[in-house]
Amino acid sequence: MVLASTLVLSAPFAGCRPRPSQEAVSPPPVRPLSDVLAAHTPELMKLPGVVGTAESRLGDGRACILVMVVRLTPELGRRVPRTIEGWPVRIDETGEIHAMPDSGR
Repeated sequence: MVLASTLVLSAPFAGCRPRPSQEAVSPPPVRPLSDVLAAHTPELMKLPGVVGTAESRLGDGRACILVMVVRLTPELGRRVPRTIEGWPVRIDETGEIHAMPDSGR
């Protein structure tokens, strides 16, 4: 009876454990950041609300993939991966991005 009540009491809290950090789970990058960014930009740009990608840096100076979004919603935050091929991903809310006139020169 004690075991059963322990299981029942702990069940609601089973999903409350913090997830392990992504760095601990993700393998280290194998391919150069520029190659990974070029390979994955088309699929990232298909996500509604994504307006661009770039190479960037995290606050600690590590290189990362930057995903620029019009507005960061919870759904979009879930759809953009935290890492891609071992590279960390940073999401920045930029708003709409438009080309400048005569930018094709």
